[in-house]
Amino acid sequence: MASKKALDKELKIALNEVGEISPWYDKRTKSWLFSHELYPVECEGSSREEVITKFPLYLRDFIEERLKGNLAPFVEKKTKGHGGYRPGAGRPKGTTSETKQRIYLPTDIVNWIRVPEHLLMVRKLVTKTCS
Repeated sequence: MASKKALDKELKIALNEVGEISPWYDKRTKSWLFSHELYPVECEGSSREEVITKFPLYLRDFIEERLKGNLAPFVEKKTKGHGGYRPGAGRPKGTTSETKQRIYLPTDIVNWIRVPEHLLMVRKLVTKTCS
């Protein structure tokens, strides 16, 4: 159980991090909204003043649940921004591959070109005509 003193201390720190509470009007929901990227708390109201008074209360509830340990792990999970990065995955540095471009050809021609010897014949033909 979090003490009131610890809760007030954390709330004060959070409000300093958030700074000025400046809600914006959302035409789609026809209401005033406020949220901050540091805390997963959103507040909605019918006026700016209502949102300004309600947001610290919502933030207080969130901090209280965090201090109690009642939050799911993904709520405040911080990532490094690498996405699916794994050490050693992918092509080694310094290696290059042939540049490729997709074109659509009739199936009989594609099947003929897939034979390695025929592909070499096409390359010889192209290099002779282009030079």
